[in-house]
Amino acid sequence: MLHLAVFGSIVAYYLQTVCQKYLKPSVTSIILSMEAVFGSLLSVVLLGDSFTTKMAIGAAAILGAIWISES
Repeated sequence: MLHLAVFGSIVAYYLQTVCQKYLKPSVTSIILSMEAVFGSLLSVVLLGDSFTTKMAIGAAAILGAIWISES
């Protein structure tokens, strides 16, 4: 539990905060909103999960929302 708390939370949020200083706000928002898409893709690639229709629709909705907000 301590390992997860330190590396999964504290270090990750610290690195995220430090890196946000060097990126434009629009790029940062795109990267952070793609978290669900990256998580789904990594679960398929690394863990062998099946890519379902719901996952595809969710990824398309997120990508569409990002595209709309950036244009």
